[in-house]
Amino acid sequence: MQYRGTVSQPVTPRTSTIATAAQQIAQHPQQSRLFKLLYALEQNQWPPQAPPWTVSDLQQVIIQILERLKTPTLLGQHLTAIVNSLNKAQAYQVPAAVLLQILVPLYSQAATATLTIEAPTLSTADLYDLRLEVTRYCTPLHMKLLVAALLTSKPVHAQGLERFTLMDLLQRLTRRYGDLEILQTQMATALARLPQDPLYASGGDRLIKLLSTLYQRYQHPQTLDSPPPDPADEELTCQLFPTVNEG
Repeated sequence: MQYRGTVSQPVTPRTSTIATAAQQIAQHPQQSRLFKLLYALEQNQWPPQAPPWTVSDLQQVIIQILERLKTPTLLGQHLTAIVNSLNKAQAYQVPAAVLLQILVPLYSQAATATLTIEAPTLSTADLYDLRLEVTRYCTPLHMKLLVAALLTSKPVHAQGLERFTLMDLLQRLTRRYGDLEILQTQMATALARLPQDPLYASGGDRLIKLLSTLYQRYQHPQTLDSPPPDPADEELTCQLFPTVNEG
């Protein structure tokens, strides 16, 4: 998305700090990854490459993000979901933490944001039990279509899911959504895109309740002590169904 021109506004302490934040991001050694994270925050999709933003563009992007994500907590939750959706989340842990450090002071209220990078990694036994429980009152196909709709903004069709088991899709879902508030928000969007069948809504409610119980069991604090990623690391893509088997 190209930003053509800027909105005329008086220079206030807040707009001044936004300009400073934009400069910090533009001059940061990991600028490319910061740009990609910002793009994903604003557009709700992962860019194929870093957008060619100017500092002025960055200011407008930051303003839009602050207007949409009205608290530092929301910002942290959305960054969590974005990083968890990447094939190798660790490479973006440090850039995500840097972005939080730069953006959180821009909020007017005194608050802090937390970034829970790692979503719970469920055991095979728990995934198997989850699969059994979520299909207790709906068909496996209903649940596969619902989970797929939560994982991609593209149209989902039964024939396109034939080579994926429900356990595969549930595993991807738990990797992406470590925060159930974000999952609940996405659930409403996913249900709106599916046929009007009460089985989808009841299946979605049951899925969230079951995940809530599982996540409480797996809850533990996360740290961001990982070293910065090697610049030679291959850049990541945010694909629902990667062509290469992740193993």
